[in-house]
Amino acid sequence: MSAQSHPLPWRRALVIGLGASGREAAALLVQLGAAVRGYDRNPDAQLPEGVEPWLGEATPPTAAFADLDLVVLSPGVPPEPVRALAAEHAPSAAIHGEMSLALELLDRRWPGLPTVLITGTNGKSTVTALIGALLEAGGLMPFTGGNLGVPLSAALRELLRGGRPPPGSLALECSSFQLETMNEARLHPTSAAMVLNVTPDHLDRYADMTSYAATKGRIFAGLGVGGLALLDAEDPFTPALRGQVPAAARLVEIGGDGPDAPRIIGPGPGEALALGGERYDRGLLRLAGRHNAKNALFAVAAARHLGVSQEACAAGLADFAGLPHRMVAVRVVDGITFYNDSKATNVASVVANLDGFDRPYVLIAGGRLKGDDLSPLRPLLAARGRALVAIGESADTFAALADGVVPWAKATSMAEAVERARDYAQRGDAVILSPACSSFDWFRNYAERGEVFTREVLEMTATS
Repeated sequence: MSAQSHPLPWRRALVIGLGASGREAAALLVQLGAAVRGYDRNPDAQLPEGVEPWLGEATPPTAAFADLDLVVLSPGVPPEPVRALAAEHAPSAAIHGEMSLALELLDRRWPGLPTVLITGTNGKSTVTALIGALLEAGGLMPFTGGNLGVPLSAALRELLRGGRPPPGSLALECSSFQLETMNEARLHPTSAAMVLNVTPDHLDRYADMTSYAATKGRIFAGLGVGGLALLDAEDPFTPALRGQVPAAARLVEIGGDGPDAPRIIGPGPGEALALGGERYDRGLLRLAGRHNAKNALFAVAAARHLGVSQEACAAGLADFAGLPHRMVAVRVVDGITFYNDSKATNVASVVANLDGFDRPYVLIAGGRLKGDDLSPLRPLLAARGRALVAIGESADTFAALADGVVPWAKATSMAEAVERARDYAQRGDAVILSPACSSFDWFRNYAERGEVFTREVLEMTATS
């Protein structure tokens, strides 16, 4: 179908929030012929060419809503105040988030793309990338992105310019902020949507965990007959989320009680992944930890639903190397495997990564605390921990956490942390940088922290 088969349904649009995704949405609308206004509190915000600037005021001015038929919100903008302004000053205007806008426009030009929508507090980037890899192995030519990597609006702009062929499927990571403004997507009947887990996060934006979880559950709204909803049977919020799955869709719970429920076979990281009558050797997956075995079950269940063969799924699992800074095996030195998990910036991520880990480990943790309760780390250290090396502003706090549970040391640099961890570790152990904190005391971001750790490990000299 031609990219120009359907006219743009809006003439005048206001894009609120001119971060990366807001700019892409504005540029997309300009490209399609709309008159676009752009608002941001920052008076120096960058605007795409052709966008009328409305910058510097604390809230969007009333005049910016005049004669609008579309309002687009960037993910960082809380939607309720904008909805109230729009209801008063532009009551007939449609309201979309950037991803919601792009999905609707994509469907108008290339309708019926099989789609997988992925959300969860932890693991959604890894699962999105893995699903993309499985769809690729199955020949479905996916676009993989959204909250992960390239915004969908940016990909659609390139499609409309003829810069790439249309995708055969979509694998889209969705944050809770994006789901707040996700209008009911026109999802193909074979589509799937999932909530991997719900743990405390963004409670500065949501009234409580119940409302946060309900926002995650919005991901199921577009599923219809033939659609697949995936939940974790062990997650405490799954009972509430079941009620948000449309009656027409099929609900499957990973780790459920049914004989055909997808599940991990074996202790620790597992020995096999079972999906109905299918079995996948756990050794195919290069990602450590039981949580990644569960992530793989979500991915395989979605890919099989979209028609990817069992053989292609197995090949995709074997080829997937993971994402940077997420439990990446950096190197084996003297029988000790060093893992970079710098992306684990909260306790829930570290708990997920270490639960079911298959060998003793020395944990390198610390940084700038985010207010998380650290106590869930103590039983994990007691079960498999060899030692803890504490770094950053919170080194004293982590030392106190480990005291009486495992040996510990404090380090004043990443180089020292790596050496102290190596001293504690024994052949066959792991050393894991999984900080449970932000990086902003020593580093610009988690990526730089992981890169410095990786460099120190790669520069180590083996002794045997």
